Amino acid sequence: MFVTEYTDTKGVKQKLLEDANGKPLDNARSFKYTPDPNAISQNNGNDIPEIRYADILLSRAEALNELSGPTQESIDLINQVRTRAAVPALSLADFSTKEQLRDHLLKERGWEFFTEGKRREDMIRMGTFISNAVARGKNAQPFHVLYPLPQSEIEANPNLKQNEGY
Repeated sequence: MFVTEYTDTKGVKQKLLEDANGKPLDNARSFKYTPDPNAISQNNGNDIPEIRYADILLSRAEALNELSGPTQESIDLINQVRTRAAVPALSLADFSTKEQLRDHLLKERGWEFFTEGKRREDMIRMGTFISNAVARGKNAQPFHVLYPLPQSEIEANPNLKQNEGY
């Protein structure tokens, strides 16, 4: 679900995809889990899952692939997720190498966990975070896989050193 407009607290309809001059904006909001309509302010009180069964299945398929390359067991695990999503099943014959299945699993996780906050960690784990950012025109450097430590934390603990590059 993409939110392209909303009604503010004064009852005025606001559009997220264009400014007051009608200029398009790139700030659509995506919500996989609908906010509680009875919530007050930003405190929706929704229960958002931290881990789902699909994450366990795809993580196991990924681990099996890293250990043994494509196997029927890893494909069956992926197909459990695909069946629930009502998309066509995969075949072991679709993947002849570990790298092919690894690349597909990254795509599969991107589709399954869209807007669930897993993409960055998946791309870092798969070694594609920096190259994907550069391909999108970002000035990404290898140190960007880590966040900078807040200055207040460094000041509070003299044993902490800022992550390299920041």
